[in-house]
Amino acid sequence: MITKNLLSILGLSALLLACGSKNSEQETTPDNVEADSSAVEATPVSNEVEAVSVWDKVSVRATPSDDGKWLTSVSLGESLIYLGEEAKDSNDKIYYKIRLNDGKEGWVRHEFVIPEAKPAVFINESDLYKRPDLLTKSDKKFSKMDIIAVKQTQDDWVEVTGKRTEGKWIESGWIRKSNLSYESVDIAMAKFAKPAMEVEDSKSRAEKLEEILNNVDLSSSAFVVDVKQALDEIKLNTTAPQNIEDTETAEGDSTEVQNEEIPEEDSHEN
Repeated sequence: MITKNLLSILGLSALLLACGSKNSEQETTPDNVEADSSAVEATPVSNEVEAVSVWDKVSVRATPSDDGKWLTSVSLGESLIYLGEEAKDSNDKIYYKIRLNDGKEGWVRHEFVIPEAKPAVFINESDLYKRPDLLTKSDKKFSKMDIIAVKQTQDDWVEVTGKRTEGKWIESGWIRKSNLSYESVDIAMAKFAKPAMEVEDSKSRAEKLEEILNNVDLSSSAFVVDVKQALDEIKLNTTAPQNIEDTETAEGDSTEVQNEEIPEEDSHEN
C-alpha cells in the first residue's frame, strides 16, 4: 500500500515538473525571439554621407573603370551622396560609388569627390592657411567665384578642398569662413559667370554675360553686380575707340577751316 502511494506521489511530481518546464519554455521563448528581432532592427548600418564634386564634368560610369559604360557627368559644386563603397581598377585607380539627386547611381574617380562635405563659393578673395591659425598663412589665394567643398568648421575657420583659379590641381587648407557663401544660387552663378568672364573675344563674352543676366533663376545672386560690371566694361571699351575717332575727325575739320585762306576784300581807292 505504501509502495503504491509512493509511486502515485512520484508520478504526480514528475507530471507537475513537466508542465512547469513546458510553461517556462512557452513564456521565455517568444520574449527571447522578440528581443533578438528588436536588436537586429535597432542597429541598421549605413555608410551613406553627403559629398561634393570639386571638378567639372566628372564622368559617372556603370562600373569602376575608365572602360565602364558612361552614364552621365557631375558638375563642379554639385551635391551628391557617397554610398560608402570604393573599388580599384586594373590600373589601381580608386573609384567611389555615388548617387545623384535624380536617384541615378554610378562610379566616379575618388579625386574629384569629397565625402562628408558641403559646397560653397568664395564671395571675396581669400588667403589660404595651412592650419586654423593666422601664423600659418601661405602664399596661395582663392579667388572670388572659386567653388570648393567645405569639410569642417572650427570657430571662425573652415577647412576647404578645391581648385584655385591660379592653381593647377585640387588643394586643401583653411580659410576665414566670412569669405564664403553657401547659397545654391551663388554657386550656380559662379559656375556659369566665371568662365564667361574669361572668354577672350569681347563680343562672345558680352553675349554670354547678357544671357546669364537674362536668366531669372540667377537674378537673386550676390554676383549679379559683378556680372553687370563686367558687361558694362565691355560696352565701354567697345564704344570708346569710335568716340575718339569722331573727336579726332571733328578736330581735323576745325583745323582745316582755320587754315583756309580768307580772300581779301577788294578795296578801291577813290
